[in-house]
Amino acid sequence: MVLEFPNSRNGWKLDAVGLLAVIGEATTETCVEPMTASKLCLLPRLIPAPQALIRPNRRLTLARVNASVIGVYSGATSSQISYIANQIYPITNLGPFSVRVLQVKHRNESNALPVRRATAQFFEDVLAPPKQDPMMKARTFSPHNVLSVASTLLTIGLLIWAIIIDDGPATISIVLLSFASTLFCAASLWNPPERRRHGVAMVPDGDVVIRTTQGAYLIVKCVETVASELYFGTDDIRQAITTGFSSCVGAGTVIFMVAVILMGNSSWTMQAALAVTYLLLNAVYWFVALIPSYFHWDFPRYTWQDITPADLRSIAPSNFATALWGAILETGSTAWVKRSSTTPNTPQWDRWLAEAEENVRVGNRGWDADEAKNRIMREPI
Repeated sequence: MVLEFPNSRNGWKLDAVGLLAVIGEATTETCVEPMTASKLCLLPRLIPAPQALIRPNRRLTLARVNASVIGVYSGATSSQISYIANQIYPITNLGPFSVRVLQVKHRNESNALPVRRATAQFFEDVLAPPKQDPMMKARTFSPHNVLSVASTLLTIGLLIWAIIIDDGPATISIVLLSFASTLFCAASLWNPPERRRHGVAMVPDGDVVIRTTQGAYLIVKCVETVASELYFGTDDIRQAITTGFSSCVGAGTVIFMVAVILMGNSSWTMQAALAVTYLLLNAVYWFVALIPSYFHWDFPRYTWQDITPADLRSIAPSNFATALWGAILETGSTAWVKRSSTTPNTPQWDRWLAEAEENVRVGNRGWDADEAKNRIMREPI
């Protein structure tokens, strides 16, 4: 049995090349936020699966991630992490039952201002409006900005090639596809939220505990203003286009469909060139989607560092009790555990929490939380 293939290019059928323009929707959806946060996304160019940018309504908030968020001192709780907070430290970086400690501060600010400085700041706030600081913004040379410029140049090259070989359908198709991408990106273009910076002499602590679905804990050491902005505030965004959103989406959809039809009627040469282009773009966008978030974003308002103690880093992830003990050890309290119903409401777990509180009070970092849990569970009620 011998496999047979077409002997000439006329034997290969590329009529379905238009399908390549709509493949890769999942990858494009992953890239929507960083791609449409920069005005460079408005450059007319070919992008894979531009229909992934279509939304029935204007976006008002950013995507959130499911996890338990607990205020250690405030008692506030939330079932999701904001998009911005998750970009600062993605919870996917936490292994099962691991414990990490992160310190987050306002950039160029301290928790307590000297008296004279606080007085000067007070008069500055009274005499002048507080500054508006973006919580997050796209990096100037972010991967998506570089990709937007590169894909625009690639699209221009394809357009020139189509004109040189007198391929009318391909020429019009490339122009329409590029224009449709610009319309879709314009409808999705957004500006990160801004917050007013106020000078405050003393700000109370606002430490936050984040528990993932895999039993890991991220303890965030911060003041109350940082906690309210990142973990308990709203993810409201400002759309660049406030009117005409439906018109952009509707016109872009019609133009996109016409462009795909014309693409299927292009010459064999341009169909092959477009097929290779979309295969390349899909691969590049997939690679960019895997790049860590800190390559995409700048955070001019915040600074942070990992301050996890060495003994917590050295402990291999093991079980629920050990991870919870690590979180209690770093927060210095079990009150948030009870408020958030992190443990079952049983006498055994109440006794375990009481022992944990006592060991925190005396500074016994070597307490075997798992052994204590097993011992208490075996004892009669």
